Amino acid sequence: MKKLALLSVALFAVLSTGCTNNEERILVVDDSNAWHTFIEGSDFNADGLEVYLQGNRTKKMERVEFEVENGENLAADQTSVTIKYGEYTAEYPITVKKEYHIACVGDSLTAGHYWANESYPTFLGQTVDEQYKVGNFGVNGISITGYGGSFSSTAPEQRYIKQDVYKNCVDYAPDVFAIMLGTNDATEWSKAESTFDSEYHILLDSFVEQFPRAKFIMMVSPPVVYPNQFGIPNEEIKNYVNPVQRELAEEYGFELLDLREEFEANPNYATEYLRPNNDNVHFTKAAAQYVAGRVWDIAKEFKL
Repeated sequence: MKKLALLSVALFAVLSTGCTNNEERILVVDDSNAWHTFIEGSDFNADGLEVYLQGNRTKKMERVEFEVENGENLAADQTSVTIKYGEYTAEYPITVKKEYHIACVGDSLTAGHYWANESYPTFLGQTVDEQYKVGNFGVNGISITGYGGSFSSTAPEQRYIKQDVYKNCVDYAPDVFAIMLGTNDATEWSKAESTFDSEYHILLDSFVEQFPRAKFIMMVSPPVVYPNQFGIPNEEIKNYVNPVQRELAEEYGFELLDLREEFEANPNYATEYLRPNNDNVHFTKAAAQYVAGRVWDIAKEFKL
């Protein structure tokens, strides 16, 4: 599919050559399912790394067992480890960081609205392993298109990608993105519909192109109860916003976290997961904790 090419981390690179039986051999590395980024002081993890010898004439590939040199206690300024097989050696590029960054991108469902200290990124930060750090890049009232929410008076210049929070997210240099945008667009769907898909592509493309090694979680916006004080219509989210989010996850090869499906699997979600007093949109503490747990369920399985 179109976007899979942007995300592919498969690397078949010529790393070292030799000559055997009058045929030049090429050491070929497939790191499409391997770790690329490591925490300072940790050891190189070769899980998922596959190394082959390939003849330049026959093109026959033979998988080989390899050794790794200088792969222990990785230093902050270290940019490679040495892959070794017999007479062949290759410098395999790596990134060493002090911590992994998870960026939570979204609207008030991410920011937390009036309850930022009970937002799902707050609880996620309390859940992740010590080598992970969580950044909350949610903005109350923001949308993909600029229509809907609390920014609609100057749409479309108020779309997410035009805000300082977008720049702050990029500066954060995320290793994992958890993205949930679209609920506010539903409030002015008649205006947002024509650009919703294209603007989502623009945002995702910008993240993918700047962070080709990053992993992505596409979150399907959860249900709301209508009426609510924000005028957010549940049916528009369900019938228009959610399908686009699912299609984008498939197109880009992102992990999908379908919060509509998971919330609605709980027959009491309206009272357990949505704020009362005619809010009917934002997460309760229980819902934020649930979402944080589900994001971590997915993120902790990524090879970064």
